[in-house]
Amino acid sequence: MPGLLSDAELARIQADAVAAACDKTCIVQRKTTTPGSSGEPLASYATIATTVAGMRLPTAGELQNYDYLIGDKAAWTVVLPVGTPVRAQDELLIEGQTLEVHILLTPRSYPVLLSVIAAEIK
Repeated sequence: MPGLLSDAELARIQADAVAAACDKTCIVQRKTTTPGSSGEPLASYATIATTVAGMRLPTAGELQNYDYLIGDKAAWTVVLPVGTPVRAQDELLIEGQTLEVHILLTPRSYPVLLSVIAAEIK
């Protein structure tokens, strides 16, 4: 059965959702490690994307489902444009806050926004 939406219709809906929900600049950084002078791993972060994002508090269900990962950390559900190259353990820099991505929430139907649960890094 063909999809209910054409690619053009889905792209228009995605663009409208980004315009409505993503009001903050977001820098996505990924950790890389290099060996130090004694062979110990030295971590650094490289910017892989600059995009827009929206933030909201996670729902009670999201907090309960992912408590084993986020525990007592200050968590946010962050929405990003579909196609943003983000994965678990990436850092999101949003308005002076640094958040670590813990979970990518996968949509069960048409992807309109990419949602992740991220926790503040103090």
